[in-house]
Amino acid sequence: MCFVVVFFFFFSPPPPTALLVGPAAGARAPVAAAPWWVLVPLFTAAELVVVHVQARRESLSVSFAEIPLVLGLVLATPSELLAASVLGSLVGLLYRRQSGLKLLFNVCLFALEAALAASVYHVLVGGAEVLSARGLGSVLATIVVADLVSAAALTLVVWLRAGELDGDVLREAVTSGLVAALANASVGLLVVLVAATEPLWLVLLVVLMATLVAAYRAHSVLSRGHARLESLYRFTRRVNREVGVTPVATAVLHQARDVLGADEAELVVLGEDRSRGAHLCLGADGQVRTGRPAVLGQWWEPARDGHAVRAQDVHGLAAPLHARDEVAAVLVVSGRPHHLGAFTGEDLRLLESLANHAAVSLDNAQLLDTVREEAAAQEHLSLHDALTGLANRRRALRVLAEQLRHDGQAAVLMLDLEGFTDINNALGHGVGDAVLREVGQRLVAVTGTPDRVARLGNDEFAVVLEPCTDTAAALRRAREVLREVCGSFRHEHLTVDVRVSAGLAAGVQDVDEAGIPVGVDAAVVLQRADTALYLAKHERTDLRVWTPRDAHGANRRMALLVDLRQSLDEGGLEVHYQAKVDPRTREVTGAEALARWEHPHHGRVSPEEFIPLAEQTGLITPLTELVLRTALADCARWRVRRPGFRVAVNISARSVLDPTLPAQVDAALVRALLPASALVLEITETAVMGDLARALPVLRGLRRLGVHLSVDDFGTGQSSLAYLKQLPVDEMKIDRSFVTAMASDTGDATIARAAIDLGHALGLSVVAEGVEDARTVQMLAEWGCDTVQGYHLGRPQTAQAMTAWLAGPTAGAQVPAQARPLTRPLDAPR
Repeated sequence: MCFVVVFFFFFSPPPPTALLVGPAAGARAPVAAAPWWVLVPLFTAAELVVVHVQARRESLSVSFAEIPLVLGLVLATPSELLAASVLGSLVGLLYRRQSGLKLLFNVCLFALEAALAASVYHVLVGGAEVLSARGLGSVLATIVVADLVSAAALTLVVWLRAGELDGDVLREAVTSGLVAALANASVGLLVVLVAATEPLWLVLLVVLMATLVAAYRAHSVLSRGHARLESLYRFTRRVNREVGVTPVATAVLHQARDVLGADEAELVVLGEDRSRGAHLCLGADGQVRTGRPAVLGQWWEPARDGHAVRAQDVHGLAAPLHARDEVAAVLVVSGRPHHLGAFTGEDLRLLESLANHAAVSLDNAQLLDTVREEAAAQEHLSLHDALTGLANRRRALRVLAEQLRHDGQAAVLMLDLEGFTDINNALGHGVGDAVLREVGQRLVAVTGTPDRVARLGNDEFAVVLEPCTDTAAALRRAREVLREVCGSFRHEHLTVDVRVSAGLAAGVQDVDEAGIPVGVDAAVVLQRADTALYLAKHERTDLRVWTPRDAHGANRRMALLVDLRQSLDEGGLEVHYQAKVDPRTREVTGAEALARWEHPHHGRVSPEEFIPLAEQTGLITPLTELVLRTALADCARWRVRRPGFRVAVNISARSVLDPTLPAQVDAALVRALLPASALVLEITETAVMGDLARALPVLRGLRRLGVHLSVDDFGTGQSSLAYLKQLPVDEMKIDRSFVTAMASDTGDATIARAAIDLGHALGLSVVAEGVEDARTVQMLAEWGCDTVQGYHLGRPQTAQAMTAWLAGPTAGAQVPAQARPLTRPLDAPR
């Protein structure tokens, strides 16, 4: 191989030999004082006495080749210089066991440097004397040019091999190389000068050169130390640039391998008991692989106990990574190119420093990953329902807003499960949860996109429909969704029927000339769908489409809600009373308290309108307290003339489920100085049956106080006969729908009479409401009804009017002249 290279340079026309054909052709040696082959051992010695500079996994060598090169310029012809340089350097490189491309490159580089130097020197020196100013300047200039060309070639090779080159390191290497080259050239010229004048002084030059070699070696040690600091800084900067455990670990492996010039790098993560965990390995091909088992008993095993390891036999280093005073992982590098030599103690200390920095970076990355995972989990929870995994209201608004921006239109279908409370009460909350999950799965299946389906509340769902061309298309799509959702649902051994009410609303959004969105936003579309759902339930239909006409009703409800809250705070509501009469004696035995609201702008607001608003918003509680407090105060005055007088107050479904209701009633009775027997609390059977388990303890607490309990609107529910005997009640009221027309309708009369008999059989007193004529009063008296009330006996009136009427000589069937017909009382406090 070596002879082929020599032949190549001497007998073919590459650039090194081509240079000799030009300016140096036929040039003679300026001073023929010695044969050219004397230079061969000098070039060999210069190559053996070198200072090594390592760049990543490549090793650069700074030699004293300029000294024999200067001697060759003066003592030999260009061809002799080229031959001596190639042969001498080749012998030195072979002695250092270089081979392959590296040997070929170095030989070529030496040949190029010798040929270039000979050509440049003979051009510059002309025919001047060697020791003249021009001769000395020519030598120094030649050495600078040759060194720069050599440095450029080395830089190119390092960049091609390492893939990266630090500019600061390159500038420092070139500067140091030039300084060394000029110093070496000066020594060479000094040898020439001494040999020409006083040859014995060459002994002093030998001493000087030995000193220079020692200085170079000391400088090399300092340079290596500086290079290690630079490597450590570069390692820290590169690793800190990454975010996340995996990118940081990958960067650690790459940097550790490159900084230490190793073939492979491994990172073994230890478990809590210091057992083997994840294992990452960076191979010579630059790929990071995982999953290779970390076999116990390997040479780096002591690193698990916190001890750095250097294994000469396998050419490997290992250092522990400490985290929170424990060994969290082991960093291992192994294998090394032959020209870099074996790992040293300095390499081990450098690996320990790298491991310490890597441990901090990995620990920080793990903490950051944990924070990110927790933040992502919190973000997911904030946008999704925990039970069904569907989007929640916040997420639904985002999806809806995005569709409005992207498509300019959107439609929302809002659904509410019918009878869901009954499912929870009768079958348990586990079955209810299963029903909710099943409905969510059906909605996802029919839409095909989970993000478009949301659970908004207890049993409310919303579906953001795909973009439709018009409202009719959205309506058809909505009916398709309802058909897929409704139907039987099998849970374990139970079959549950799923029925829904739904509201549909569509919205359009556009942009004006300035690009500003105009039209509805996501919140408005969702609110319209909610309004449509409310109207669907109120109208008892399965699907209702929002229309612009509904906006007036919704705005009125919102305005009334604000005014209702203000009226409750400022005492703007009144309590009216409708007399309750014994049909046999026509004696007034009590009265039902009814809430009335005279609005300053809208006039008389029907209880059918403001009572549901109060129930939906939580205002029903202060409204009930107002009616209860006022009714008991008025009753206390009336009982002065009529000791057995009782006042009846309606209790809402929410109040029936409030465990603090008995204490509130007891406090109100104490404040009014009335016995509990003076109060009758009317409850609807639907309110009690909605959640019987929670209602029964409240009713029993009221019964223990001595308060009379009455079941209002008896006969309109679905579970009265099955559950009536379980309720601790004293009275039941026959609904007006069976009483008003009973004088002319035999069917109603039969139902009313059966209800009276049933109530008495259960030990209850019976009240009939909705009495409109004298014949009805007579029939009820004959059948044994205990109490009646209605317009024929007394219309609702103010407390002052009731006081005057009760003070009259014959209070009973006469209707006060100032009273006017009102709508029928509702279930809640009226």
